[in-house]
Amino acid sequence: MFNILQRPDPDPSRLIYLVADPGHPNYGGEVVARRWLETIALVEPQAEVWVDCPTPGPAATLLKGAHPNLHFTDTLFRLCADAPDENPFEVDAFVTAALDDPGQAPRWMPGINLLRDVDVFHILGGGYINTVWPRHTGLIAAARWMSHRTRSRVAGTGLGLVPATDGAADLWLKAAADFDVLTIRDEESLDLFDGAPQARLAPDDIFLRGLSSVYSRTAGAAPEFMICVQEDLLDGPFEAVAQTVASTLRAWGAAERPIGVVECIPRVDRRIYDELLPAFPQLQFFSLWEILNDGFPAAAHQRWISSRYHAHLLAAAAGASGVTLSVRGDYYDAKHDGVRRMGSQWTSVTAGDTAGEAGAPGTLPARSARHSEIVLGHAREIYQVRR
Repeated sequence: MFNILQRPDPDPSRLIYLVADPGHPNYGGEVVARRWLETIALVEPQAEVWVDCPTPGPAATLLKGAHPNLHFTDTLFRLCADAPDENPFEVDAFVTAALDDPGQAPRWMPGINLLRDVDVFHILGGGYINTVWPRHTGLIAAARWMSHRTRSRVAGTGLGLVPATDGAADLWLKAAADFDVLTIRDEESLDLFDGAPQARLAPDDIFLRGLSSVYSRTAGAAPEFMICVQEDLLDGPFEAVAQTVASTLRAWGAAERPIGVVECIPRVDRRIYDELLPAFPQLQFFSLWEILNDGFPAAAHQRWISSRYHAHLLAAAAGASGVTLSVRGDYYDAKHDGVRRMGSQWTSVTAGDTAGEAGAPGTLPARSARHSEIVLGHAREIYQVRR
């Protein structure tokens, strides 16, 4: 286990800088950030740890206590937002220039100066660096700058990078050699690197130190039928999404039985509950705060409909069957295909259609321990620890 690992030369003056997306809040972003922070706390409890994220205030309250010397900022995300144009090349040029000369972004000068003293610069896993949010591609420039201008060890783990349009793919390929550790969670994102040896296919960061602590202790009593469906980032109307969920539940014989609705983003994942409640009075709602506090309510006896990536991953890893609901092909399809590569055999349904039988969990439950060991190995590489 990671808690028996040690750095050969523990140094309380080390500065660790994490780039992540907690505080939105979004279930996956919160859990991944906390798991890395708690792991770093086991290895380097005296280090100074900074988390750079878009919403540092909410993140500070959500992640309070995850490391004994923890701080939050949004320096890099501010620089990305300040670029005069959202084209990835323009954002890249602005962020690089501001890091070279903080006078070009004087409001963020203290944060920029802090970066010069970083020992480990680590972009945590997630699907937030792509051209759905084109300004976030400035984080690629930051990683490249850290590699060339500081002594920092540079890492990125469990990243999902598509879509990568308007030149973002070229920026990633250019930056690959600047990472000491670079792991990618889906094959479509890995293809951006055109075989560059620095980029490796790997499991999602959520596997760090195993999944057992992620699940609710009472998940065995949760409903047999479960839903995690969003109303944001849709290709088409929400009404088609709701139609698919309702018709699939009826086809599965769930109309008069308890059905759980899981929320990964507040309100955004609540609408499906409100939409279905008149026709399905047995709905039970699991809020984000409930699943963060009590654990994720997934177990092997369940059948799921999920448009969310981490809900698919965790439910299948728990042994549940299910279908993924495709809501945005250029973003979510690669994410769900990544879970299938990790072992899930869940089937897919398009909004407006009715799903057939739920797909099996496949080999994902059996492979979870191995996935955990792989991610743990990447942590050893990044933080240079030994058994």
